[in-house]
Amino acid sequence: MPIYPTPQEGASLLLSFNSPLPSSSKHHTLLVLAPTRISSLRSFAALEAGYKVLVGASRTDAWEDELAHRRETGEVGVVDWNLAADADEEAWAAWFDGLDAEIKRSCMMVVLGDTMPRSGTAESTRERRTFASAQAFAKVANERRYLVNVADAPTLSDFSFPVTHRFDLGTTTDAATSSTPSAIPSKSPLQLALTTNSSACRLATRLRREIVAALPSNVGAAVLAVSQLRAALAAEAAGDSWAKGGNDEVELSGTGFNRPVEQLTREKSELLERGKVEEDEASPCRVRALEQRRDSKGHDSIDSVSTSDLSTAATSLVASTSSAAWTAAEAQRTRMRYVAQLSEYWPLDRLATVSLATLSAPSTPAPASPTTHTPESAPPSQHSLLLAPPAPSDKGRILLLGTGPGSTLLLTRLAYLFLTSPPGSPYYVDLFLSDKLVPAEILALIPEERRKGVIIAKKYPGNAEHAQDELMRLAVEGAREGKTVLRMKQGDPFLYGRGGEEVLHFRKAGYDPVVIPGLSSCLAGPTISGIPVTQRGVAESLVVCTGVGRGGRDVGVEGYERGKTLVVLMGVARLESLVESLLNHSKSSYPPYLPMALIERASSPDQRVVASTIADLPSVLKRLSPHRPPGMLVIGWGVMCLEGKDGEGDMNVLDEEKLGEERDKARVKEWLGEEGFKCKEGLGEGWRKVVEGLRD
Repeated sequence: MPIYPTPQEGASLLLSFNSPLPSSSKHHTLLVLAPTRISSLRSFAALEAGYKVLVGASRTDAWEDELAHRRETGEVGVVDWNLAADADEEAWAAWFDGLDAEIKRSCMMVVLGDTMPRSGTAESTRERRTFASAQAFAKVANERRYLVNVADAPTLSDFSFPVTHRFDLGTTTDAATSSTPSAIPSKSPLQLALTTNSSACRLATRLRREIVAALPSNVGAAVLAVSQLRAALAAEAAGDSWAKGGNDEVELSGTGFNRPVEQLTREKSELLERGKVEEDEASPCRVRALEQRRDSKGHDSIDSVSTSDLSTAATSLVASTSSAAWTAAEAQRTRMRYVAQLSEYWPLDRLATVSLATLSAPSTPAPASPTTHTPESAPPSQHSLLLAPPAPSDKGRILLLGTGPGSTLLLTRLAYLFLTSPPGSPYYVDLFLSDKLVPAEILALIPEERRKGVIIAKKYPGNAEHAQDELMRLAVEGAREGKTVLRMKQGDPFLYGRGGEEVLHFRKAGYDPVVIPGLSSCLAGPTISGIPVTQRGVAESLVVCTGVGRGGRDVGVEGYERGKTLVVLMGVARLESLVESLLNHSKSSYPPYLPMALIERASSPDQRVVASTIADLPSVLKRLSPHRPPGMLVIGWGVMCLEGKDGEGDMNVLDEEKLGEERDKARVKEWLGEEGFKCKEGLGEGWRKVVEGLRD
C-alpha cells in the first residue's frame, strides 16, 4: 500500500481570486475600514483585480493622500463608519447590521486598517484601535460570514496580503494581431505573490526584489504571448467551454504534456503548419494532391505559402485511408501540448515574441553580420617571416555541437568558444540552430545582438520529423551562403541526438560536418545525483537505451541482470508502459523492488531526483509536483549503493545474491524508510557551492 506525504501544518492556503465579470452577481466588493496608508495599499490591490472598493470613514477623518485622490476620482466609494477606537462587540454588531443590503450581498472580505502604529506624519486623526476592539471586530464579522484582515494582527486575520509584484509588458507589441502599442495594456497578466506567513515580512520584500531581478525584463510579455496563443487555439473548440479554461491537465497529471502522441508524417506536419484543410475536404486524395504540389527543389509550387493561424489547422482532419485519421480533437490536443512544451523549454525572452504566425511560418535565419574590417598589418621587420595569410574560403561549414546536460559549467571549452566568440575569431558562428532541449542558460551565452537570430526547432508533439528536416535545410542553406552554422544538440550528438543522419544528409549536400562531442546526461546526471552507474560489488556494466523508438514506437529493453545499470533516456512519457515491460520481460523480468530513480533537469539549479522501486515510482510521481523535463530513468542497485546508515553505503549487492529475495527487500526497505520514496530537490549543498564558486 503506498504511503502518502503527511501534511505539515503552518502553511497558508494560497489562492488567487479571479477578476469579477461586469455582469457577475458574485461577491466583488472589498470593504476597507479607516482611510489610512495600509488601507490605500489594500484598495489598490483590489482595484487592480477589478473589485469594487468601499472605504469606511467618518466626516472628520483625515484621508491618506492617495486614497483621497481615488475618492475624488470615483475609484473608491465611501461608507459611513465612525466607531470609537475601543468599540465593543455590541457596537460592531450594530454597525454591521446597519449596512446597506447591497453591501451585505456583494461584500465577502473586510479589512480593518486603523490598528497600525501611527507614523510621525500623523496621517489620520484617528486613535490606534485597541486590540480588544479588533478582537471584537473579527468575532462579529466572522459571525456574519465575512473574511477579515486586521492590519498588523495576523492572529485575528482570516487572510493576509502577500508581498506582490505585477510585471510590466515592456515595449513588446502583439505580434499575433499587429496591434499598436497603445492598444496593449501597460501591465501583463503575470503576478508574483510571496509570503513568509508573518514570519519575516521585511525579508519577503527583499526576496521579491531578488526574484524579479533574476527574471528577464520581458517575462510579462512572454506570459501574454503564450496566453494569446492558447486563446487562439482554443477558440476553434467551438461550444466547448472547458477549452477556454486554463487546462490544468499539466498540473494534475505530472507528465501530461509529455505524453506520447502520434508521430506525424512529413506531409501531415506540413498540412498542419500551412493550411486551412476543412473537414469535408480532408480526404486521402487531397493529401496526395498537396504532396504532389511540389517543384523539383522540394518547395511548394504556389507563389506564397500561407501562414494562416494554427487554429484553423487545429480543426482540420488530416485523414489517412484507415481508422488512423487525425481528428480535429487530436490536432487540438497536439497543439496545446506544443504550447505547454514551449512554456517549459523555450528561453523566456524568446517566448515574448511567440505567436501563431511565427509558429506557422518557416524559420528564417537572421541576416548575416557585416564583414568586419581587418586592419592593415604593421610594416614587416627585417627579422620577420613574410607569410601570406590563407585565402578566404567562400564555402561555409557545419558544426554539430553537443551542449552537455544543461549546466553552462559542463560545456566543453570548444563549445564555449563557438557560443561566445566575436567576429573575426576562428570560432565565430554566423547561424545558430538549436534543439528545444538546449537550456536558456546556454543560449544566453550567445552575444545579445546575435541571440535574437537563434532558430529553435519546432518539435511539437508528433512533429519531430518535419522539424528535423527544417533545421537540416536551414543548415545547408546557411553553409551555401558561406556561413559557419552551429547545430546545437543537448548532451552528445551521437547519443540519441540523431547526429548520424544529419552527418549523412550534410555529406550528400556537399558538406562534411565537424561533430563536437558533449558530456551526455546519461553519465553526468547520475554522477551529480550521487548514483554510480558502475561500482565494484554493485554494478559491473551500463546499458543506455531510449524510451521511444523511431516514429514514436516503443522499444524493447534488455532483460534483468543483477550487476547491470540501465539508463533510459526520453522514457518518462512512457513510464507506465516501460514499467510493465520491465516487470513482465519475456526473458528475465526485473524485480518489482529493484531501485529506480528519475533524474529531472540534471545539473540545473532546479534538478530533482525521485527514487523508489520499479513498481512504486509511477504512483509516487503522481503524488508529487509535475514533471520537470527533460528527465532520465536510472534502474539498478547503483541507485542506492552510496546510501545507508552512518554513511556506510551498501557495496555487497553482488556478493549477497545467494541470500535471496528477502535480503534484497530488506535492504530496499531500510533505504527508503516508511515513506517508500526519496525526493531530493536541487543540486545539493556541496555541488551548489562548487557551481557558485564558494568554499567551505
